[in-house]
Amino acid sequence: MLGLFLFAASFVSILTVTLFFPYLPPGYFMVEFFRNSETSYLIAGVSGDTVISAIINGILWSVILVIIYSFWKGPKKEKSNLPVWVPGYAQSRNSKK
Repeated sequence: MLGLFLFAASFVSILTVTLFFPYLPPGYFMVEFFRNSETSYLIAGVSGDTVISAIINGILWSVILVIIYSFWKGPKKEKSNLPVWVPGYAQSRNSKK
């Protein structure tokens, strides 16, 4: 659950930072590589290429942060109570017949 919160918070923050600084890698490089020079469109007053770059950066860097957090946190170290077999328990003097 904490990983989901970390993903959402980092996605929104990285998306916002990329909207202000659109040349952050790798989103900028991917948009430039696949750029179609014949289109120029705006989404809420911001270039469509910048929005796509921000979404790419947000998803990629958020996934990387969640993976790092998961490795840092490590597996849960809870003890599991396994059933214990005691030999001769059913034939003890105290067992009911």
